[in-house]
Amino acid sequence: MSEKNNNQDAELQINNDEELLTLYDEEGNEVLYRKVLEFYHPEFDKEYVILAEEGESTDDDDMIELIPMINVPDEEGDGGKFLPVDTEEEWDMIEEVVNTEME
Repeated sequence: MSEKNNNQDAELQINNDEELLTLYDEEGNEVLYRKVLEFYHPEFDKEYVILAEEGESTDDDDMIELIPMINVPDEEGDGGKFLPVDTEEEWDMIEEVVNTEME
């Protein structure tokens, strides 16, 4: 998903191949996450990644906490960094995409 389509009429591009990622928490500890969904949204011109902590137990309703992040690839299109989602419009869009894809 390193190529971006700048056409505003482009469709949502979804990749639901699961992948394990090792990230670091605020204390510098390694934490294993499962990438459950990755998508590019043309309206926001951003790539998003939905993560779940690997091995995290579910609550009483069989719900796992999903962590949405903005994926900012490096110049080569590999690696990069994850940024937090910070607008209400993006949160609403992500919730809609996740609900649609997880059904």
